[in-house]
Amino acid sequence: MAQGKVLVGHPISSTTFDTDSFLQITGASGFIGFRTLVSALGAGYPVLAAVPSKEKADLIRSAPSVKHMNPGPKLTFVTIPDIVADNALAEIVKTDIEYIIHAASPNIDHITASNQFDAQIIHPVVKSTSNILSAALKNPHVKRVVITSSEGALIPYMELYQLASFNTFTDTSPVPTPMTPYPTAMAALCAAQSQALTATNSFLAKNKPHFTVVTLMPSITLGRNELATTSKDLLEGGNLQALRHLRGDKVSSNVPSTTVHIDDVAKVHLASLDTQKVEKTQNFMLNSDSLWYEAKDVVKKHYMDDVKKGWLSLEGQQPVNAVHLDSTRTQKVFGIKFIGFEKQINDLVGQYVELKAKEAKK
Repeated sequence: MAQGKVLVGHPISSTTFDTDSFLQITGASGFIGFRTLVSALGAGYPVLAAVPSKEKADLIRSAPSVKHMNPGPKLTFVTIPDIVADNALAEIVKTDIEYIIHAASPNIDHITASNQFDAQIIHPVVKSTSNILSAALKNPHVKRVVITSSEGALIPYMELYQLASFNTFTDTSPVPTPMTPYPTAMAALCAAQSQALTATNSFLAKNKPHFTVVTLMPSITLGRNELATTSKDLLEGGNLQALRHLRGDKVSSNVPSTTVHIDDVAKVHLASLDTQKVEKTQNFMLNSDSLWYEAKDVVKKHYMDDVKKGWLSLEGQQPVNAVHLDSTRTQKVFGIKFIGFEKQINDLVGQYVELKAKEAKK
């Protein structure tokens, strides 16, 4: 592959790579995006990390794992303040990028007004996916695009969060018709991911691109978040859903009985770039069946001192909706066995109490 200068968007820094496997990651400062970035650097990929601001790039640079690897010119940043803007990724066609991981996603934790769901959730998810695919189509070097979605793309929201179902869902389940109006931000996010998947399928059928697309659909993703520097920082996304009742909250809304470890999610993202192992366009579900009551067992086993300090509690409540999600094929194709729920919770709670201890010393 010819050398190519990084000129996507508004680069924070630019350099020239002499490599056969140049990778771009959007959403690189997010939970899944960052862990995938670290794995990619560890595997030797030169990475162009797309972030919304220079501050996010500085945060990534300061992470202990990144500093330890000292990637130098193998880690380059580009600022894309608005990934849904028309031609936001147009400059991608001027690079020698061969692989793209699209992990950018809106944070829905603080979106509560239903009249904002379309503008802040539906549109960003669908349009950013379209932008990535359109940009890749114009770059003859691109071999594989990996899109981070979630289980909500193929499991109807009601069956995922509210109504116990006897259905078994797999990565070949039909795309559901989203319910409207959206009762919650999570329902809107599930709808957005279904619509993005439908848009991806339509794009592929219409354009028959030179690259293939792998869509990954992890369930609730749990584990350590290296970019979290305070205990409050951990209270986002899937980690928030797991920590709420362990902090004593009496939660009234259900969570699905489906979780997966962040390390497994990053591992599958990276392995999905292997166009020999994963030859064609396809979807993969990522899930390790979980028994949520075991979360308190982990606290009882390892963190009773932290309960006494008031950092954790055994008095919280978290109702669970039973969901049958079969990710056997994913584990077979990638040759891995997903990490179980106990370690998912132990890793997350371990980081939470570490941060609480640091805060207590200030």
